[in-house]
Amino acid sequence: MTETNKQSMKWKKHEIEEQIGYDQYKNSQSWAGNFNFVIGADVQLGYIWPHRERDAKDWKIEMEKAICAVDKINNLTPRPQFVVICGDLINELSDDATEIKELQINDFQQIFSKLHPSISLVCVCGNHDVGNIPNEDSINKYREHFGQDYFSFWCGGVLFLVMNTQYYKNRDNVKKHAEEQDQWLTEKLNDNKGQRIIVFQHIPWFVENVDEKTQYFNINENFRKNMLEKMHAAGVSHVFCGHYHRNCIKFYKNIEIVTTNAIGAPMGPMEPSGLRIVQIYENNIIHAYYPLEKMPRSIIN
Repeated sequence: MTETNKQSMKWKKHEIEEQIGYDQYKNSQSWAGNFNFVIGADVQLGYIWPHRERDAKDWKIEMEKAICAVDKINNLTPRPQFVVICGDLINELSDDATEIKELQINDFQQIFSKLHPSISLVCVCGNHDVGNIPNEDSINKYREHFGQDYFSFWCGGVLFLVMNTQYYKNRDNVKKHAEEQDQWLTEKLNDNKGQRIIVFQHIPWFVENVDEKTQYFNINENFRKNMLEKMHAAGVSHVFCGHYHRNCIKFYKNIEIVTTNAIGAPMGPMEPSGLRIVQIYENNIIHAYYPLEKMPRSIIN
């Protein structure tokens, strides 16, 4: 990976508070008019479903979908303020497969560097990005390539919180980082009660009901209700997620939990790769999922 590519991605992530969107929206805590953003999930270069044999360095199908997604986003009118990838930017989990991982990271960066300059990229940390059991090294490598794994930004009067849900799946080797995120999130929620708040994360809190047992596609029970109650008390309206490789919409009280299908390898039988367009109005938020081939060119605000 070239230093230029690294710096390009760091600009996209680290300076999001200064660079997001157009002047009247970026870093603005005040309402500035209707705007939109786009959500994708699980680009996951290197993963294909159903599984089939192919060369270890072959992720052409996923790349083509990601390239198409960037093209569709760039051609939206009006342009979105930003695009969020809700985790699993790449697929390679093994720390031993350094070359494969570097190639996947490089291809992801190359593809998303083609976003229009006015559209900021928001990367959410997924389990394939830091490992199912993250450690100090995997967290540091993620931060080196993609920026902070949890952070906040304002856009058009809305506070957006980006979380690393791996700290709620397995924090055994990263307790310090997990506790720092816990403290950060508590402070952000307490300091901004009554504001419009939207959360981005990789793993959904649940996929069927809040009392379901812990499994691969949800957050551990011992964190779930406590964190959801904190968000509810602060007035979080939406939590946008990935990981499930299907579309799914559930509610916890008045929090809408929206899981978006994968760009790279959808698992739902009737759900092709696509993107979700989210429209922010002064007193309302609406969103819709579109297969890539059916993405609109115009958004009516």
